[in-house]
Amino acid sequence: MGFEPGRRGSRCWDDAKKLDEMIREFPFHTTGKSEREFETGFATNLISRRRDFHSKPITQIDKSTTVNSVRCFGKRHRPDMTLDTDGVAIELKFITYAGLKDAIGQGYLYRIQYRFVFIVLIVSEDRKDIYEDLAAGKEKDLEDTLRHLADRMNIFSYVVPAFVPKPGIKKCFSFFEDPDASSEEVIEGSSGRAVVTPPLNPTSC
Repeated sequence: MGFEPGRRGSRCWDDAKKLDEMIREFPFHTTGKSEREFETGFATNLISRRRDFHSKPITQIDKSTTVNSVRCFGKRHRPDMTLDTDGVAIELKFITYAGLKDAIGQGYLYRIQYRFVFIVLIVSEDRKDIYEDLAAGKEKDLEDTLRHLADRMNIFSYVVPAFVPKPGIKKCFSFFEDPDASSEEVIEGSSGRAVVTPPLNPTSC
């Protein structure tokens, strides 16, 4: 399985850094109570800020555009929104435990066609233990998995609460590369080789 090469330092990478800023600033805890409401709210914001990006925002709520799907295993898999047809794929997932696994799997599939993938994992209040455990450093396996996706695959994850977190707990955890870090090209293909950036630590938004 080959993946679209993603060069850190390109115009597309500039858009990825802008998207990172947008995700960190977005008030997910006041946006909705269902995955569809979160998607609509974020897509509307993305469209309103389209002049901030080199690439064209493509969303499922804009009927004049079509989000390109990825065909794999005999089915088509379509991200919630994208920047251009092969630039950045964006997936929002209102998670239960199963939703978390699905989101990670979708990220792999979207990397076949898109240079960068952003996964926003929105934790419902009834699963807030996941978020609080992450904040307390009790989810090392999850952190290692999301760090690996960022380091090796250009799949960047965010964990955000759909509720107001307890005092002292940040409003999101990001596994995006520091915008000031040195640029590297990350390519994974049939050879299985990749240029690896320095290890990421999750940052609080």
